[in-house]
Amino acid sequence: MATPLLMPFLRPLPLPCRSSFSFLRRSFSSGPPYSKGAQQYANKRSSPPPRPTSTRKPAISSRSIPPKPPPKPDITQSLPYHIHRTPSQQLPVYQLAKRGGSLLLTRLRKIDGDIMKLKEELQQALSLKQEQISINQLTKHIIIKVSRPSIQGPPSSLVN
Repeated sequence: MATPLLMPFLRPLPLPCRSSFSFLRRSFSSGPPYSKGAQQYANKRSSPPPRPTSTRKPAISSRSIPPKPPPKPDITQSLPYHIHRTPSQQLPVYQLAKRGGSLLLTRLRKIDGDIMKLKEELQQALSLKQEQISINQLTKHIIIKVSRPSIQGPPSSLVN
């Protein structure tokens, strides 16, 4: 009758697979852990031996490379502010709905530079009142309040 194991966690492990033996055999048969050049480097503490350079010549394409187009004039350098794009190359303009959807907000983010100048230009371009546009100085966001048109019933032509 077999006796129960007193410490089951000390059971013998299975033998490693054949590929492990070939890996170990290759690593031990390659010689000392340092090659001759590495030993010289360790003893001299100087620069490592130079690597051999490639003698291959770069392949020359038979296609001609089209000339680069002339650079476009950058108008953003003359502006006192800059709006960074999102990682997907979109403008950081976001719509928010508050108070159950009766108050719509538009938030403009990622602004560098003169935020007040951008606010003034937006106010003139969109013909907004002073109360409709504000700046959150802590987050450097411009928030535009959009009034939602009142919801009316269906047109009288649809009512019986």
